[in-house]
Amino acid sequence: MNRQERRGGRRLLRGLVLGLVAAALCGAALVAVVSMDFGRLAPGSCSWGFGGGRGGGTGEAGELLESPNFEASPAAARDLRSGVVDERLVSALLEVTEEHRICVDAFKEGHYFLPGVTDGPFIPDGYGEAGGLPNTHYHGRAADIRRVDGKPVRGNGSDSEVLGVGEVLTRIAPDQRPDQTIGPPDWTETLGRSREEGWVLDEDQLDLHEAHLHLGYRSNSGTNNTR
Repeated sequence: MNRQERRGGRRLLRGLVLGLVAAALCGAALVAVVSMDFGRLAPGSCSWGFGGGRGGGTGEAGELLESPNFEASPAAARDLRSGVVDERLVSALLEVTEEHRICVDAFKEGHYFLPGVTDGPFIPDGYGEAGGLPNTHYHGRAADIRRVDGKPVRGNGSDSEVLGVGEVLTRIAPDQRPDQTIGPPDWTETLGRSREEGWVLDEDQLDLHEAHLHLGYRSNSGTNNTR
């Protein structure tokens, strides 16, 4: 093979490599689009973009961001860095990350209830019977967990790792434990917790939370938990 043929071969090889790279990038972009859940980052988003959101944040928020067991969407990490997330919620999530790796896709920024409906101080009409009630996400008092120990919450509500998050929560003192805990129907049924412990048991809300665990605090201080 002469020099010209070798040069032509190298050009062909470079073209093939570039083509494969372009195809991979297009495929990744397609996956990203398909994985969007009506505008919210889907379960895989944490592992794509963040893996804990290293750096930034102060106090327990900074500690959470540095935890190897905490993953977050870019929006959720920004909320932690800005200080908008309720300190009680940060503490509760730190307790969970002592035993489980979790992916939080939303605190305040980027959260929504219905497609095309901007979040505000109150839950919009049409979101089950909760329409009109205060929106804890809007005030930085709620988190949505989409993955636990690498598994999506959807379809795994009775999985031991996903159930483990609820078990960790029960060990938090009532005056610090979230008093607005919602998850898939099988997660809630298997755990068998009560309203007095902070669990929401309304059937319509369980159906609306098949894909994530919602941990929230109804008011700025204290909780409604009685046990």
